[in-house]
Amino acid sequence: MIKLSLPVKLMIAILGVALFGSFVPTFGVQAFYTVSILFKDALSLLLPFMIFSFVYCGIRSFEENAPIILGILLIAIFTSNFAGAFLSYAVARNILPGILQGATVHHVAAATHIEPLFRLPLSMPIQLSWALLAAIGLGIAASFVDISRFDRRVHQVKSVIKTILTYVFIPLLPIYVVGFLLKMQHENAFGDLFNYYGKVMLLIVGLQGAYLLLLYALAKGFSMRKTGRALKNAMPSYLAAFTSMSSMVALPVSIQTAKRNVPNKPLVNMAMPILANIHLLGAAITLPLLAIATMIIFQGYMPGFVEYSLFTFYLCTTMFAVSGVPGAGIITLIPLLISQFGFSVEMVSIVTTLYLLLEAFGTAMNAMGDGALVIIVNKILRRFGYAE
Repeated sequence: MIKLSLPVKLMIAILGVALFGSFVPTFGVQAFYTVSILFKDALSLLLPFMIFSFVYCGIRSFEENAPIILGILLIAIFTSNFAGAFLSYAVARNILPGILQGATVHHVAAATHIEPLFRLPLSMPIQLSWALLAAIGLGIAASFVDISRFDRRVHQVKSVIKTILTYVFIPLLPIYVVGFLLKMQHENAFGDLFNYYGKVMLLIVGLQGAYLLLLYALAKGFSMRKTGRALKNAMPSYLAAFTSMSSMVALPVSIQTAKRNVPNKPLVNMAMPILANIHLLGAAITLPLLAIATMIIFQGYMPGFVEYSLFTFYLCTTMFAVSGVPGAGIITLIPLLISQFGFSVEMVSIVTTLYLLLEAFGTAMNAMGDGALVIIVNKILRRFGYAE
């Protein structure tokens, strides 16, 4: 039996809606849309516990490493993620208005307004920001106080949530997006939107490649010869992550290729697993561009610098929470899109679908970007005398 990857399933779902969605009766559309709404509401119950357990466990794992080296590594990771996010913002402000000129859904008159057949009274039990702050505070406190029993319980919660995400929510994502796409098509908005998003997706892939080139050039002192050699050495990690759609699955290859570029083997062995979890350049490039493009199309609005800076802070902080789960980046950031940018369920559905379609490219960028950042970190450590 052929096992299809998530992007392939999503492509099939999109093509299926585009080709056959108009033949689905209104009741069928309502049924699919109801499933999508229930999916989203059920996920909102799980998100705070996911954020808390994943962030807490990530912080607790750091105590085994040298504090100074870890501190430098974390600063480098956040700097790289922030730089990627603000590069996306600069590109969005200068290029997206031209690409999306005239793109709007406000003029589309929905012949039929689709409503779900029913809804359950499900809502997020606590705010995502409180779960994140609690995880950070308790994670740091646990470094000074022995709470091993609490540690074990949180790790058990993380294991359960990761299993639910991996075997329930992630496989059902294509069904989730079908409901919203059918709703949009029956309200005459489907075709117009994706005509414009094709250009945005090409822009995202191109920007990912440009940022990787810049990162490796920086790591190698802008020497064309050294940069070319480093890129060649790191390319297997890109291919492994692209085909597996998982930085963790590609980690053995990423470590092997990083050692070709960095002589400090202990640093590579320590840093690469951490980088694979929280150095998420793919999300830092992809999500902001998709979010801003969606805001332009739906709201005719682009976030200001201060508003976007706050979004970027939450974006880069939440990256602690998405380790080891393919596609979890967009899932954990859905409440952020709603609270910070006022996204509707239709807007969230579009961004989710397109983000997951680009997941293979984003994951590949993550893995290859890790190899560049570990070169930079090793150079910093050598300068301060912490590496030979």
